[in-house]
Amino acid sequence: MDGDPLPGDRAVALAAAAAEAVRGLNHAVGGDGIGLPSAAYDILGALALAASRLGPALTEITRYLDRALAGGILGHDLGDDPSFAVGAAGTLLDDARLRAASLAGDLSAAQVQVAALNALASLKEEQP
Repeated sequence: MDGDPLPGDRAVALAAAAAEAVRGLNHAVGGDGIGLPSAAYDILGALALAASRLGPALTEITRYLDRALAGGILGHDLGDDPSFAVGAAGTLLDDARLRAASLAGDLSAAQVQVAALNALASLKEEQP
């Protein structure tokens, strides 16, 4: 039926929204956008959580590609054997999953360091 969502449309929209949220964050933190150490702490915590949640999505993409290949439903635009592209993508996605976990750990460790920081009283008085 026309207008029905295609398989994967929701996941694509959520991934695009995540990318847009990061773009917005980059603009929001520019200049004086952070303001207080507590904001930096909260931002780092949220980013660590986001990074930690990438692994399952990357694993599911790999599983989908493997299932689709095994089911014989994948082709290759250049007429090549799709198994090579699926294998390479799987290797790269596994690496990305590990790097996302490492990123989450580094962000959490940075958050721990920021936890002990505070704004000087004069800065706090300037905040609205």
